[in-house]
Amino acid sequence: MKFLAAAAALIRIALLAGSAALASASAIKFQQLPLAAAATSRTPALTSAQDGNLFVSWTEPTGEGATALRVARFDRETNAWFSPVTIATGADWFINDRDTPTITAGLRGRVAAIWYAENPAGGYHARFSDSEDYGASWSAPARITTESERQEFVQLAALLNGNWLAIWLDGREATATQLRSRVVGHDETDTLVDEQVCDCCPLSLLVLPNGVVLTAYRDRSETEVRDIAYRAYRRGDWRETSAPNADGWVIEGCPVNGPHLSRRSGHVAATWFTAADDNPRVLVARSNNLGRTWTAATRIDDPDQPTSGSPKVVVLRDGTHWVSWLETNGHLAFRALHGNGAVGIIYRHAGPSEGRPHMRILHNRSDQAAQLLIVQSRGGRVVTEIATLPYDGEPTIDDCGCSPAEAALRGYPVRGRIVSLLPERSALLVDHEEIPGVMAAMTMAFQVDPRVLEAVEPGQTITGRLERRDDDPKWWLFRIRIISDGS
Repeated sequence: MKFLAAAAALIRIALLAGSAALASASAIKFQQLPLAAAATSRTPALTSAQDGNLFVSWTEPTGEGATALRVARFDRETNAWFSPVTIATGADWFINDRDTPTITAGLRGRVAAIWYAENPAGGYHARFSDSEDYGASWSAPARITTESERQEFVQLAALLNGNWLAIWLDGREATATQLRSRVVGHDETDTLVDEQVCDCCPLSLLVLPNGVVLTAYRDRSETEVRDIAYRAYRRGDWRETSAPNADGWVIEGCPVNGPHLSRRSGHVAATWFTAADDNPRVLVARSNNLGRTWTAATRIDDPDQPTSGSPKVVVLRDGTHWVSWLETNGHLAFRALHGNGAVGIIYRHAGPSEGRPHMRILHNRSDQAAQLLIVQSRGGRVVTEIATLPYDGEPTIDDCGCSPAEAALRGYPVRGRIVSLLPERSALLVDHEEIPGVMAAMTMAFQVDPRVLEAVEPGQTITGRLERRDDDPKWWLFRIRIISDGS
């Protein structure tokens, strides 16, 4: 009981400290991770699957007037890359630093790659190859579509039925760049998703737990408004879905800056660049219901240090969003958007970045600092690094009698506000957010360890985990962490 009270006191002290606590946080620690890429390597890409597998790809010249697309898988046992494998080589490839080859991971060792080849008649088309053995061997290259001779910025999604969904910017119509899609290898014709979009901005695709595929891309109106739009794919059909923000950015040229999506469980994050009102900035928004509604956008970059955009975002297990972006001086910057809406301090990676950096979660346990995997071009070659994030070690009310590792696997994550304490029932009345696939957002009483009642107060925002225990029909709330005191 004394320990729990002390933990609660420490949490309250941290909350009262506010920005001062953030300012004193430890720096991000970067550790280079050797990668067997040539000194002339370029155009890196990074992907991760829900089962934890990570892959990096890049291109490098072969010395015979051709280019090779290479891939390596991360070995979690040794914290190193396996030896790279060549996916394909060619002398007719189209290579630049914006419309780059991509790689996408699915479950059970499935990986797919996209790159571009020049057409004799002009333009270029996308080629596709996939692997079913963690990238050890690859299928013969094939075109994703033969209906068009011009595809750009292709993105793939690993559908739950084992197919690959492709979506891309299509130039078959001379008057406008379109957004089109198809299931790779199927006989159906290409699907028109949007009849006019921005013609040189990357897309982002995200597979949700319910099988829906969410895409974010830069749209283009007749009046040259080029804001981020969202579409959702389900069972062969695309539909328009809600967007977190309408920037109203009018620009008559392409900014070569696309959005990025990420998720953990039912929590989705979106980040993007805009220069509406001649004010360049990076924004981030979150959705707690699989993209059906969004919070208001939060500015994440430094108003005193101009940004060139190219943002990426990841979602940690505690709901924190970590966003990276490029500043105009070439530095790669990082900042956290916490679950309570507060933003952290900005961290910068020393030295300029080249091209567009990528990041994915490498490790994210509740009892130690989270780690990100970063891939980018530096000094004319592809490099990978492990970024260890600041870890405040804030205490969690540990009332389940289990280790942090065990607790992370039990029940369902929940976030809500304490309405009142119910000591006669050893319960908390909590106004909680939707728990996807479990229950809708509502105000509900949850059983807790009696000691918890001495460490929490009405009005506090908490995160925790929810479960039913043995044959008890009641829901138990445990592993509680106070993230806002409600004052």
